[in-house]
Amino acid sequence: MHTNRHQSRLVLVTQLAPYMLLAACLAVLLVFVMLAQYAQPSSDDFCMASGVNDNGLIAHLWNHYLEWSGRYTGNALYAAYPLVTDLFDGYRYIPAIVITALFLATAFFLSTLFNTVIYARPVLLTSLCFVCVYLLGMMSPASGLYWMAGAFTYQTANVLLLVTLGLMLRLSERQKNSSRYFILFSVLLLVIVVAIGANETGMLAITGVALLGVLVHLRSGRAILWPWMVILAVSLVSFDVVYFSPGNAIRAADFPLKHDLLRSINGSLSVGLEILWIWISNPVLIISSMLAPFAIIRLLQLSGRSFTVPGPLLAALLVCTFAMPVVLQFPAWWAMGGWPPARTVDAIYFLFLLSWFVTVGAVTIRYLYTGESATMMQPNHPYAAVAVLALSALFSYAAVESKAYKLAKTDLFQLARPYYDYLSKRYEQIEQALADEQRYLVVADYQQEYPRTIFFNDIMYDPGHWRNVCYADYFGFEKIKRAHSKRNSGRRKMQKAPQALDRGYL
Repeated sequence: MHTNRHQSRLVLVTQLAPYMLLAACLAVLLVFVMLAQYAQPSSDDFCMASGVNDNGLIAHLWNHYLEWSGRYTGNALYAAYPLVTDLFDGYRYIPAIVITALFLATAFFLSTLFNTVIYARPVLLTSLCFVCVYLLGMMSPASGLYWMAGAFTYQTANVLLLVTLGLMLRLSERQKNSSRYFILFSVLLLVIVVAIGANETGMLAITGVALLGVLVHLRSGRAILWPWMVILAVSLVSFDVVYFSPGNAIRAADFPLKHDLLRSINGSLSVGLEILWIWISNPVLIISSMLAPFAIIRLLQLSGRSFTVPGPLLAALLVCTFAMPVVLQFPAWWAMGGWPPARTVDAIYFLFLLSWFVTVGAVTIRYLYTGESATMMQPNHPYAAVAVLALSALFSYAAVESKAYKLAKTDLFQLARPYYDYLSKRYEQIEQALADEQRYLVVADYQQEYPRTIFFNDIMYDPGHWRNVCYADYFGFEKIKRAHSKRNSGRRKMQKAPQALDRGYL
């Protein structure tokens, strides 16, 4: 009788932890998704939409490539968006679509890696937790999630990187089994071409993965190696299309401190190491990393694969993971001579997070999935069950008490609605001004605190600023600006200061 009660309690404890994690993650995702109803277009959204309206989609994209940016996929996605739906109507759905895509891509990668079905409960729960950790670690959800241009440019690359990794694993598996892979191979090449055109950080990651694929199969024989050589060749061609865009050189002219090697190295080291410390000291990441071995062992039990982690591979993963925040800082410092935009830092964070948990998985397989450790880490072991329950409770607490979640909740219930109403009144003013055939418009300044989770930027006080020019062109004015106010006199001075690392969100 005593044994039966003990087993019943153990089963209850084992079943409670996943539901606790599920509730915490859904609470986080719900707040981030609900905030999207207050998101509004800004800056590049109006520029791109105005250009497409004036010149047509293909002509404007070509001009954009020649004069501003080589990101052919990122540019195409948010240029085509206003042709599919109104610039404002679909904005509230973008974060939900992006979050769902990240979740599904993570589940696809995990199910492929562990050779199990995508709908397995451990796969879905682990994917959900991964997305939750990523959202709570973002430096700027405003520019990387709620701003359409940022979401399409950066999150598309994140999603396609996971898809690329999954397809590469499947290609390798089919080669080993001597199965046909022409369709899979063709899809993989298409995904790579699309992914590299999203943004420069993703471009470097995809090209690096393609190179790694060649190195892994270098001694596998010509029949197996040639598809990986083609993958690398396609990656390099796509890389060149982005990198050698004439628009990149024109845009770089706006950064007088660019191409300073010493400054780039010093900046990459100082900011990269500071960001690394912010990431690894985040309680959400710490606790999720302690939970990860239990999830990995559960996935290994479902897996049809056998894994081995040699010492050199583990060392390479450790070096790659901890060097990533510094190394991936360098391109931005070299190109701009200063801090990379927060959305770029968040793109680096995604790559770091992926590498971090792959490294945790490698450590788990090498040291915790053998001998007595393997027995103690099993879900049905009393110590493991209690540890998972305690860590699940700590993760749930860390998630809902994180600064990112608290700021998002404050924005959702206090700050987002007033700013949304302010912009709604502005649009009503714009409609009335257009009806009155007014060509010059001054709109009221915002007098309250901005919702930091969703606010990216707005038009300026100078009607000649490029944001104002795009804004005016989109709505059909000659000039438009915000009215000056005493409250924002200090903010105008701060806008001229160099971009600094924003520690306030984490």
